[in-house]
Amino acid sequence: MVKRVLLKKKLGYLSRTVFIFNILAIVALLISYSASFINPKTFWPIAFFGLGYLPILLVNIGFIAYWLLRKPKMIVFSLATILLGWPLLTKHWNLRSSSPITQKASDQIRVLSFNAHLFKDINDSKKNFKNDAIKILDSIKPDIVCFQEYYSKIKGKYVISNEFKSKLGYDYHYFAESAKNDYEAYGMTIFSKYPIINSGNILDNDYGINRISYADIEKNDSTIRVYNVHLRSFALQNDEKEFFQNPSSKKETDNAATRRIGRKLKNAFEFRSEQASSLKRHMDACPFPFIVMGDFNDTPMSYSVNRVSKGLHNAFKEKGSGWGVTHYELLPIFQIDYIFASSNFDILNYHVVKRKLSDHYPIWSDLKLKHL
Repeated sequence: MVKRVLLKKKLGYLSRTVFIFNILAIVALLISYSASFINPKTFWPIAFFGLGYLPILLVNIGFIAYWLLRKPKMIVFSLATILLGWPLLTKHWNLRSSSPITQKASDQIRVLSFNAHLFKDINDSKKNFKNDAIKILDSIKPDIVCFQEYYSKIKGKYVISNEFKSKLGYDYHYFAESAKNDYEAYGMTIFSKYPIINSGNILDNDYGINRISYADIEKNDSTIRVYNVHLRSFALQNDEKEFFQNPSSKKETDNAATRRIGRKLKNAFEFRSEQASSLKRHMDACPFPFIVMGDFNDTPMSYSVNRVSKGLHNAFKEKGSGWGVTHYELLPIFQIDYIFASSNFDILNYHVVKRKLSDHYPIWSDLKLKHL
């Protein structure tokens, strides 16, 4: 009661109304934080707030700007809430200069992850996707490459792994095929310049092309496990993506599309949480230092990403700069590709290759195994 009287005395009608909406925005921001630790299988609506973290954050920043002009003391509410979530914010955005690109030392490992969209340009307009991808790899020269949505002929001169071996020096690879026929196949692939001595898939909660594979790689006297991750996607069709960006004016159509998209998002959140738990169990039993990279199809605020990355080095958080966008097709605001490493590694740098070949940007990082 005292607080209400105080607001009436200090704020006019407009500012009281703004304050009410400000409180709602603060509550929404706090709920978005909880998406990082509440399993969507327990209460799935929370995950939608995590997905909407960026716009909710921007709304709160807008309220801070408003109060700076009207009553500066009132910024404390949104500002304190933003600061409370600072550890989560730094997984999305870092105020530091970009890592310098340096020549890799012999005791370092350079890794790259790329969702290649089956080596088809997102607009089906580029004829030399594969050649452009080869040029990118040749310029960066990673030791280990993880491809998601990898496609190749499996016979004849168009077998991509043969080109990668002859042109780029990747003598070893593991192709985890999701589907194939007598002529072609697609799935997940790990390429390495060092010997692959063991490989496999995590079969728990495997969803076709959305799966997790791994390879044990021998470098000098050490064995390193590399996980190639492609968690369950939202599986939105082109018309659903169009609705996302430009909702129609027909209410019935909007309602039907909203329900359909909502079901897909809910199912994907729950599927990814199951896959993340499977991966976490596998990592906990891993006898080697390990690197986890790939397309998680979820944001840094999500349960699945935080479940997997707990206790690991996050390459973007430690060495990335700016807003870590890795996917630009639907809305150019999402970071859904990651490089994580066990505590045995030091993260030396992190880079996003801003080349629009696939709907994802390639990401890469230099790591150093501490006892090498």
